[in-house]
Amino acid sequence: MSDYNVGKKSEKGAGGASCRILIADDEPIECIALELLLRNNFPELLVLPSVSNGIDFVASVRANHPDIVIVDINMPGINGLDALDMLKDRRPGMKIIIHSAYSEFEYAKRAVSLNAFDYMVKPVQKPVFLETMKKIIEALGQEKQKQSSEETIHRLTGEVNRLVESDIMSSVILGVIDGKTSELFLNSLGQEYQGGFLVTARHPGNAAPGWEPKLKEKILTALNQVCLCLGKSYYQDLLLYLIPGQGVGESNYRQWSRHLLESLNLPLLFGVSAWKFAIDELPDARKESSSVLLGRQEPGICFFEYASSGHKINIFQEKKEYLAGLLASGKTRECCDCIERLYEEAASRNVPLEAAQIYSAYFLMFLHNELAGRFSSPLYESGYIPGAWKELWNCTAYGELKEKLCLAVGQLGSLLLRPMNKSWEYVAKAFLYIKKLYRQDVSLEDIAGLVGISPFYLSRLLKQELNETFVEILTKVRITRALVLLSDSRKTIREIGEEVGYGNTTYFYKVFKKQTGMTVGEVRRYL
Repeated sequence: MSDYNVGKKSEKGAGGASCRILIADDEPIECIALELLLRNNFPELLVLPSVSNGIDFVASVRANHPDIVIVDINMPGINGLDALDMLKDRRPGMKIIIHSAYSEFEYAKRAVSLNAFDYMVKPVQKPVFLETMKKIIEALGQEKQKQSSEETIHRLTGEVNRLVESDIMSSVILGVIDGKTSELFLNSLGQEYQGGFLVTARHPGNAAPGWEPKLKEKILTALNQVCLCLGKSYYQDLLLYLIPGQGVGESNYRQWSRHLLESLNLPLLFGVSAWKFAIDELPDARKESSSVLLGRQEPGICFFEYASSGHKINIFQEKKEYLAGLLASGKTRECCDCIERLYEEAASRNVPLEAAQIYSAYFLMFLHNELAGRFSSPLYESGYIPGAWKELWNCTAYGELKEKLCLAVGQLGSLLLRPMNKSWEYVAKAFLYIKKLYRQDVSLEDIAGLVGISPFYLSRLLKQELNETFVEILTKVRITRALVLLSDSRKTIREIGEEVGYGNTTYFYKVFKKQTGMTVGEVRRYL
């Protein structure tokens, strides 16, 4: 028994009976000799009928898909190297052994360019040939095992993604997005999430009580050829969550989606929501996309409309430098009187309260930055806005909003007159470190250590001097910075969250909404 028969079971396990080998040689005696060597030493291989010319070799490879080929160079019709060149794109993983009487360098060089596993010169040396075959079979086994693992991972990943997608759409229907599910979904995208929108598809006149699986599958298949689309039928509606990816955003998604939905050429009603920057906004998108279909009977595409652009009036835009100058000059009362007149004008022009809140917050941030440029104070330089900044977002009427903004403006002005003492020095030093480290996972203990006092003492000073906790201050600094970044439409919600210290997008979204009372998308629409 040959030494190469030892361990045949492991070879079979690695390569398996599916390994097919083809010999191409115009010398019958060579073919017979090689076939005997293979059958005696590697019975697990399936030896295909040998061929004697290049044309038959190409035809056999295309028909039988061998894993291994042993090819002579000098054959009638097409030589072995030319035949392999014709086949390299069809069978890129095929293992090639060149078996030839030619030993010239140019032949060997070309064989290497064709990814030949080995180049053996006739007459074949049995030990060398058997050793080469053993290595090829082991390599094939490893490749097949890797391919099988990748296929299994791909299948399991696909199943998990389908479950996550189903959970996302179920959450949309229930009106509450689960944070873990949305994070799993975002991580599975393989690309940066830029936003998306929801479409409610409905039969005209509710002619059908439900959705036929074939029609649903047809729509999802067509849409997924253009973008990522999740779908779920719910009574008479088919809910579609479209994520276009790069190149499509709030400014052009309507034209893009109209063209896409019209290309389906189906007699359906389509209600399209506003653009949503974050997954957590999808429950609102569900209401928007279905509300625009109320009372409609004819097939067509309907878009949800927000307040007209005429209502997006920044009431402080023309006066902000003048107001900053008043405050810097110590004329706080005059500054507040002017603010009151601006609010009266906004109310008379029917500017929505939501818009007034957003522009008031940005105006307060502008004042803060202007004072930071004129006066040296760690509070100004840190990005922290004291006092009533958060209360601006919670106002329910113009009168309340006017009162809160004037209070915040007064607090900013009072900082200019603040005498420096030891307690204030510690607070000021803490703010310098917060400004430097707010992007990191920084704690009260970290900042206290840098300041050189105990965490308990720093916490007491912050409460005493600013009436806020360390966490409240850090959160305010982060969200204020996030508001600045929102004005850059090129930045995604995830990028902004990460830049201000929130690695978890869903958590950033929730903190932002808790602090401002609005979603990132609602704020961004007014910028």
